[in-house]
Amino acid sequence: MPIERVIVGEAKIVIRAVLPQVFEALVNSEKLRQWWASAVRAEAELGGRYESNPPEGHQVGTITTIEAPRELSFTWPLEQDASVIETTVSYELSPKGSETQVHVVHTSSTTISGNWFETWRRKLDALKAFLETGAATVWSS
Repeated sequence: MPIERVIVGEAKIVIRAVLPQVFEALVNSEKLRQWWASAVRAEAELGGRYESNPPEGHQVGTITTIEAPRELSFTWPLEQDASVIETTVSYELSPKGSETQVHVVHTSSTTISGNWFETWRRKLDALKAFLETGAATVWSS
């Protein structure tokens, strides 16, 4: 029987950029540093590391799905109440003419503290700003 997953955060946005360009911004470490976090590293392959230092602390996840240019999922361990909860972040990209819709869903086996809906909305806003205007907006380590 599969483990029940709880949606702890979710957001959608349409970005004026083509699908491969948006996907590249999700998996290329240099591009991730422009909108995700100042210290980030992605190994863009199944089983590769997805590592960053956002305000929640140093996190190392594993890429569980990578189907360029439409899907990316990775584990993202979060500390809560002196334990580590394994969460999953999943991006789905779909073309909308010359634009791309990005849908991110953050799930866990249990509820976790924090306003993750707002966090993901802000992160997608930063991705959009980076791809549409070149503006860098990152979490600092």
